[in-house]
Amino acid sequence: MLIDFRKTRFQYLAIILIAVFAGGLISFYNFSILFSLASILFIIISFKYLNQVLILLIFYIPFQTALNISAGIDLASGRVFILYLFAVWIIKSLAEKRFVIRFNLQTIFIFALLSVAIFSMTQAWDGERAIRKLLVFLSIFPLYFIITSISNKVETRHCLVSTVANNSKNYIYKILNALIFSGFILSLIGVVQFALQFLIGIDPIIIFWSKYVSPLFYGNTFGAEVLSNPSWLVNISGATVLRAFSLFPDPHMFSFYLGLLIPIVLAIVLVERRRHSRMSPSEFIDNKFLFLILITMLLAELLTFSRGGYLGMITGIGITIILLWRQISFNKKIILGLISTIAIIFLLTTGQSVVNRFLSSFDFNEGSNSERLKNWNQGSEIFANNFLFGVGIGNYSLEINPTIEYRSPVYAHNLYLDIGAEMGIFALVVWLLLISITIFQLYKTNKNSDDEFFKIIAVGLIGSLIWFSVHSFFDTPIYSPTILGIFTVIISLSVLVLNRKY
Repeated sequence: MLIDFRKTRFQYLAIILIAVFAGGLISFYNFSILFSLASILFIIISFKYLNQVLILLIFYIPFQTALNISAGIDLASGRVFILYLFAVWIIKSLAEKRFVIRFNLQTIFIFALLSVAIFSMTQAWDGERAIRKLLVFLSIFPLYFIITSISNKVETRHCLVSTVANNSKNYIYKILNALIFSGFILSLIGVVQFALQFLIGIDPIIIFWSKYVSPLFYGNTFGAEVLSNPSWLVNISGATVLRAFSLFPDPHMFSFYLGLLIPIVLAIVLVERRRHSRMSPSEFIDNKFLFLILITMLLAELLTFSRGGYLGMITGIGITIILLWRQISFNKKIILGLISTIAIIFLLTTGQSVVNRFLSSFDFNEGSNSERLKNWNQGSEIFANNFLFGVGIGNYSLEINPTIEYRSPVYAHNLYLDIGAEMGIFALVVWLLLISITIFQLYKTNKNSDDEFFKIIAVGLIGSLIWFSVHSFFDTPIYSPTILGIFTVIISLSVLVLNRKY
């Protein structure tokens, strides 16, 4: 399997530069004429090239700028684009008399989760907070229905993997291409961000991010909240270090993002097969480039110093390697062993920062660990007292402090406790079923499929979901538009793999 980034990488770079520039103009100034003209052009393009615009949207999700609509409201532009594209999809599908919704277990679970979330509003003290949180779900999950319904009429050029494949495969290739290349750019930003502190110091980086990056990508109100409760710094063995967080508001969300992508890239790298005896130079470079992407992502993950991310990484990567072990060539097993040995030696000798950070996860007297245990106890108590229906979506923080501001970062620091406490046991069961059954079905696909591509991608998706699930024991990522958006893409890809066509 070979990556073809020669043309698409320049297209993606141009797109992201234009999108960020336009988003900045719209965020800081009121260019109504520019916005109107761009909107008209975008509407025309999106109706004519819906598939291509969808791929661009998937690429754009991690870079989405914030729309500063009014004081106190920062709206992620990706949510607006998803809802817009959802409307385009409905209109176009009805016009073509080809309205398709895949009725499978994943679809049922997503509908059930949305239904329980809506019902939980009846338990909420603060209806406005409940509505704002619910709107995150209602503006992100429509992406699932668009992706899983559009699987035909996909062009075969610029695919992630060079092989003769049907339309369903080509569609998956393009989605993976968008995910991997955007992930590579964000990983590079994170690594450079971390390295710069040793050249220019920590303060100039924080000032730059606070002044220029925060308003653009986080919004004025949320950006101010991020700056008042920063998690960008970490104390390791008495030294203060700036963590890698790229364009995300904190390193933990960046770690979640990387965790959803790395196992897929790893799976493709480990089981890549050369189908021709004569390889062109461009094909050789592309394979090396994919390996470079994997190394960059892994390095960025380590530099987040997210201990929950480390545990997720160990589990997700470990499961991916175990499931693919029989498909990995002997030479790659040797290379994998050498890399692991070198990494262990490096960490034990010079990588004390990462090792100490990981080992501190098991120190219950450490400040953040003791605080997290306190949060877990509070979350467990609220969940137990509101077991059936929860306290209402978005109202967890009010149970802790009735006078707390909406954007104050008060939550259980555990996705499962947060879901249970806010929406009740039924929502938690639905979420667990969505993840576990999808993993089980992907595992069966890996065992039973005769198509190597689907087997490999199925394992990569299993690794992603397991990494995400383990890391979710230590944080709550589903109210991040970016993380929920990428998670929705991963679930959608899983459905496409499960409903594969030969």
